[in-house]
Order: sequence, then structure tokens, then C-alpha cells
Amino acid sequence: MATNGTTRIRNPKAAAWDRLGASYWDHGYDGGPTHEGCGLYLDGVEAGQAVAVIGASTVRLVRASLRRDAVLTVADFSAVMLHDLAVLIGDGARYLHADVTVPDALPSTAFDAVLADRLINRFTLAELEKALTTLVASLRPQGQLRLSYRVGLYERDLPVIEEARRRGELAAVFDEEVFDVDYSGAADWLGTVLSPHGQIPMADLVEFYVRRGREHRLHEGELDNLLDRIAASNNWRFTVTHLDLPSTGRDRMLVVARHS
Repeated sequence: MATNGTTRIRNPKAAAWDRLGASYWDHGYDGGPTHEGCGLYLDGVEAGQAVAVIGASTVRLVRASLRRDAVLTVADFSAVMLHDLAVLIGDGARYLHADVTVPDALPSTAFDAVLADRLINRFTLAELEKALTTLVASLRPQGQLRLSYRVGLYERDLPVIEEARRRGELAAVFDEEVFDVDYSGAADWLGTVLSPHGQIPMADLVEFYVRRGREHRLHEGELDNLLDRIAASNNWRFTVTHLDLPSTGRDRMLVVARHS
């Protein structure tokens, strides 16, 4: 696998993705988004444009970007995910071992489009602000950041929270005031309430979610407020819109168009 540099990998969540690697898509999961979703991500992307996909797990989006003849960079903080994707996809992309919660993890003003599927729901709020800053900084003037996201709790969160409440361990799993979940607080019993993911062994799946640690769940309007703060702090100008993602239920797409 050819890579062009490695940024400091500070985020312990990387170990979760190192744990699963290719089994994330090899065992009954297609590495979404849907075909229709890929079309929305790549709307307006032309051959020869510089595109970054953040997250080596999004196999469909990587393949769709290559079919557009984009000059593609795939960035991930998991060396294992990058290696396994390179084995699957080959040399059509550049693979960058990078933690986007670290400043300058991506080259500045380098990409016409930066794409990520469900990435922002996997961070704490502090990590999310750093990641969004890094991603916007990597856009060329007139470039676009396109990220899927979900407002509120995930369906899988509900039985975990309910079981934690029943056990008197809610505070270890769910911070209602901050609106964060942390499956590591359910490590001893998570496998009893977690739904199967394809053919991934439950023990591996439990370890994966435990290692992901604390994650923020978004409130309506929270992303807009966060981006307003980022724009003011960096003296940036960009337009923010939200689109409905086809065939994904509650997921939406955040589009940040950077101005010159």
C-alpha cells in the first residue's frame, strides 16, 4: 500500500477499526452508502478532480469515486482499514494514514470534494469541532464538503441505554445532559443487547464498540452552530445546506461549500 505520510494518530478510537479491518465489509455489510447516496455525494464531481474520502470503510463510495475518474485520496486513522481496502481496491487511490481530529492532518486547500459517510456521529463534540476544521481547511476555493449525519440517538443505542437503566448503570453509558453515549461502560453485558452485524462474531463486535468509546449524538441545529463558530474562528466564508439522503431513513447530508 502506497501512502504519502502519516499524521499523529492521537485518537484511541483508531484501535476499534484496527480490530475489525476488512471484516467490517466482508461479513455481510456492503460498506455503504447506497447507490443512490453515492450519486448525491458525487453530484457535480468531474473526471480529474481531487476527491478525498474520509473513512476506508465506505467501499461503495470509494469505488463510485474511482468510476468518476476522480484523483482519489482515501484517509483513515486505522492503518489496518487502509491496508485491507488497498488489498480490495488496488492502486487506483492514494492511501493516507491520517487522524482528521489533528490539525493539518490533510493537505491544506487540496481537494475539490471531501466526502464522508456517518463519520461525524463517531466523535465526541470536541473531536467533531477539530475534525470539521481540518476537513474545511482541506477544501479548495469553491470546493465542497459532503458528510452524512444523524440527529438523535441511533436505534442500537436504545436497548443499551434501557439495559443500563435497568441495571442502575445509566451514568456509565449515557450522559443525557451532554448527549453522549459510551458503550465501554457496558462492556460486561453489551453482547446481550447488541444486534448482530452480518456474520461478524459477537465478541469481535462488542470489542469494536467498546473501543470506540465516547460518541456525541447530535441535536437539531447543533452542526450549524458549530460551523458558525469554526467560520468565525478561522475567518472563513462558506455556505451550509442540508439535504435528505435517499433510502436511509433518518440520515441527512451536510454540504459545506467553501468560498474564495
